[in-house]
Amino acid sequence: MKNMQTYTAYIPVHCIDQDDHVLARGLSASEAMKLACSHGDAWKIRLEQNDYGSFTHYVSTVSPDKRPAERSWSEQLHATVIRTTDGVADEAMALEMIAAQFLRLSHLYWNGKINSDEQFDKRVRRVKEAREVRRIDREIATKLIDAFIGDGFTITCDIQDIEPEFERCSDRDAILEYMWQIQIVEMSVHKNEFKGWLRLIFDEAGWDLVQEYSVGLEHIIDPICEPYLPWNQPNADDFDHGIHMLVLNSPDDVLKIEEMLK
Repeated sequence: MKNMQTYTAYIPVHCIDQDDHVLARGLSASEAMKLACSHGDAWKIRLEQNDYGSFTHYVSTVSPDKRPAERSWSEQLHATVIRTTDGVADEAMALEMIAAQFLRLSHLYWNGKINSDEQFDKRVRRVKEAREVRRIDREIATKLIDAFIGDGFTITCDIQDIEPEFERCSDRDAILEYMWQIQIVEMSVHKNEFKGWLRLIFDEAGWDLVQEYSVGLEHIIDPICEPYLPWNQPNADDFDHGIHMLVLNSPDDVLKIEEMLK
């Protein structure tokens, strides 16, 4: 049983502001199966065995306990184990084999999920990264709206719509509240006779919130966005900036490389 795969059982929460409801971690496959079936007292498991001399055939029947009639059925899962002198170990192995089958079908039995601990840890990291992206998105967007309004601009958005939600508006809170509800925002900014344009795309990397903007707005946008760029971060050297160069000291180096590639 060394290095046995372990699992996390949880009720997923499809909201970035809330954490999943974790029921248990570090479970074996059979423990995860039993937890899923017993959640809400919906299912019960009965294990039977048939001895065939050198091997034992195990049959697990998952049947409704306190399950609504319209969602009730019985399912049998099977495992065949080479018989040893340790009956307890044989049964434990059979349960793990049966549970491995059950985990592929577990969504039929409850509203929770079972992932390996490693998979669940990745899920937690993705949520954490998404929250950080949203934080940066909203921080940059708030600074932009404050800067435009503070500089005497009014805002029209979303200009993708036939009838924009706001036209030449300076209501900071209303504009921001509207922006939090959509992913792509296109807006016009007005000041006297000047009219500019910019597009914001949320939920990407955070620092790239401002995707495009018209000439004449860089004096407001650039000072706000540049501090968030990856290459302006203290750990910038850790990033792969997508530029790789091979430096040759002399023309002879080209000949050496050609010789190596032969």
